[in-house]
Amino acid sequence: MNLRHLQFFVVLAEELNFSRAAERLHVAQPALSQQIRALEDRLGSQLVDRGSRPLRLTEAGSYLSIEARQILASFEQAALGTREIALGKRGWLSIGFTRSAMYSILPPALKAFHRAFPDVELKLFEMLTEQQADALLEKRIHVGIGRQVQSIAGCSTRPLLRERVMIALPPEHPLAPRKTIRIAELADSPLVLYPKHSNAYFSRFVESLYRDAGFTPYVGYQADEIQTAIGLVAAGLGITFVGESVARLGRSDVVYRRLHGAGTAQATTLAASFRSDDNSPHLHAFLD
Repeated sequence: MNLRHLQFFVVLAEELNFSRAAERLHVAQPALSQQIRALEDRLGSQLVDRGSRPLRLTEAGSYLSIEARQILASFEQAALGTREIALGKRGWLSIGFTRSAMYSILPPALKAFHRAFPDVELKLFEMLTEQQADALLEKRIHVGIGRQVQSIAGCSTRPLLRERVMIALPPEHPLAPRKTIRIAELADSPLVLYPKHSNAYFSRFVESLYRDAGFTPYVGYQADEIQTAIGLVAAGLGITFVGESVARLGRSDVVYRRLHGAGTAQATTLAASFRSDDNSPHLHAFLD
């Protein structure tokens, strides 16, 4: 199946007449009929009831006519954008970001960039830090903003924000009245660990806090993203760890407390990663 098949089918769906559709498409009627049959064979579905007068789309054909119009419109939009970018009339910047970046540096950065470059198209993709390396190397994004970023071959990293790690607890937790809490005091509290990923950097960072305190955490639950983890804390099912920026915008049914001490090992970093050979002026303007 290709765009030509879809274009032919959409015109036929509009005309409901092979002769008029062929005339609009500037092709012979047998060629049009052959293209429609090829499309039906490819999809394994009859699209047109050829025995009806006037011609009628089947239920499957009606569905495809809607989807095909959307596909063709998206292609035209993409083609227009491609031409304008090639001619220097338009720019674009693709950003991958971990959700916690939306609690701190990313909204004001996007606001300032859009104000300075209103004609640059921003493409935003929420993704785990662990997913950003492949997205960068495959050139699906220009820049990735992640937490506890590891080095990526062929890429540079720029630290953006370093902040305290905070403990999120349910208000009824015995340690909730305290201003600061030692990791060792959390030994009996189930940990809600996130993100649930085989090689999640932030999860490993949290586990290292426990390991440095001399014990292994009891992981009660694992969550895919931060709001789910905080929701489980609010439900009284455990405790979790967040950056200070997340705590500042946190929900009212969870309390946030500092870890005892102020060592650098208890801080978390948001950083931007980008391909070292990417000379896009919009990328570097965004980083600045």
